[in-house]
Amino acid sequence: MEIKKKHTKLKCASQAEILRSYQRDDDFVKHLREKVIDLLQIVGRQMGTLPFIYSDVPFKLIYFFFTSGMGNQTLGEEYTGIVQANLEARKVPSLLARVIAVILECLGEKALIKILKRLQLSINHPQNKLTPVAVTFLNAFISKMYSMLPIFILIHKGLFYVYGRYYSLSKRLTGIDYAKVYGHYSTNNISWGLRLLGIATLAECILKIWQNSYNESHNDKYMPLDEKHTKLVCQLCLEKVPTTTMSCGHLFCWFCLTDWLNSKPQCPLCREHVIPSRIVHIINL
Repeated sequence: MEIKKKHTKLKCASQAEILRSYQRDDDFVKHLREKVIDLLQIVGRQMGTLPFIYSDVPFKLIYFFFTSGMGNQTLGEEYTGIVQANLEARKVPSLLARVIAVILECLGEKALIKILKRLQLSINHPQNKLTPVAVTFLNAFISKMYSMLPIFILIHKGLFYVYGRYYSLSKRLTGIDYAKVYGHYSTNNISWGLRLLGIATLAECILKIWQNSYNESHNDKYMPLDEKHTKLVCQLCLEKVPTTTMSCGHLFCWFCLTDWLNSKPQCPLCREHVIPSRIVHIINL
């Protein structure tokens, strides 16, 4: 995969082409995972099922290693006629940049959450030398980071819908964009429908941030002092008492958690894979 240098600037791929490329790659990864699971269920029943195969991450790493990692187009990029490129330098990104982008895209969010978990454990360790005020502040800060991380990712996606550059944070951090190199060239790269979606997405993020801030201040204002540190609330609706837990230990109310797991089998906070049939309803919490 090569891009010939020209005196003219490379043509940037449109938002719709980049979205179609990612969707086609995601469909292939899911199809690959389903085939591997079916194969293991047939030939490996005595071995037991490995928990990591229920996640798309290992299959994404394998798929992108043999495509982007080796300097080839992915199926989605080939389908839409786009290639990864550094538009300003008019060249193909380096192998190192492509590999870092793949690792960050597949493992970056999970790695950040694990770092926050370890930091929280060290902060609350009995032998730490922090003052109680510092412990309270740092715990509140980490909890805020947990709740803001999905919103921050959504903000970045909204900016992509508006401007059409850098679909993922990993691509932005490594400076990798997409150039249109063959196929039908659109006369207008701007998709006003996607721009409208981006504006709506950014507005949703602002409302979520405002709602979280309002709920926190409202709860602090009207909750009795002796209950502020003892009353738990569901981290999804921020209203009901959490009554349901998972293997990771995080608590949510039953209806919020079941609705969430119907769309994504992951813990809303730590992103650990969750089997819906194994969630536990706690009595007398």
